[in-house]
Amino acid sequence: MEYEYNPSIYEIITLNIKKYRLKKNMSIKTLSSRTKIKESYLINLDNINNTYKISIYDLYKISVVLNVSINKFFEK
Repeated sequence: MEYEYNPSIYEIITLNIKKYRLKKNMSIKTLSSRTKIKESYLINLDNINNTYKISIYDLYKISVVLNVSINKFFEK
């Protein structure tokens, strides 16, 4: 299997966070309180035109709270 660099990976990740959050009918506020990630950060992350980057640790916390395998956030 070959891997390619994807310059839009942050966009893919943030779209998937939003997708799985909405699938769980979870608000940003709830996600924030359960992950201990600032609500303002998650609001900006939710915006498709964001310039925010997410740490692997924060992505891990989100995956646990949403009960989604972390690799799902990297899928197109």
